[in-house]
Amino acid sequence: MSSSTGTGWAQLRQQARTLETQTESLFHTYSQFAQISNIPPSPTEEQKQTESKINELFEKRETLISQLTRLLDSESTLTASALKQNNLSRHREVLQNDRREFNSLKSTLQSARQRANLLTN
Repeated sequence: MSSSTGTGWAQLRQQARTLETQTESLFHTYSQFAQISNIPPSPTEEQKQTESKINELFEKRETLISQLTRLLDSESTLTASALKQNNLSRHREVLQNDRREFNSLKSTLQSARQRANLLTN
């Protein structure tokens, strides 16, 4: 394995981990919208911006995973380590789980909003 490939891999993995951390932070922010005692009848601008940021992070993570895949595919089979394969699989899995969690959070928020609307009408 050339050192440039190793360096590229390490940088991309670090970026992926950073984006995963940012996603978790935004999930925390997003989940707070459902905890508001007087939940507004429609999404706030802050909620919309947070959703947009989360979706942007998903896209960036997908791009990084594609770059990692191409980098791994470009290595000879002798140098493509099982560890790198496992790392790549983990990033894919985390992204898939985060997408599911985001959909669940959106559903929870929508239910809370509907419940609040029913109580005020």
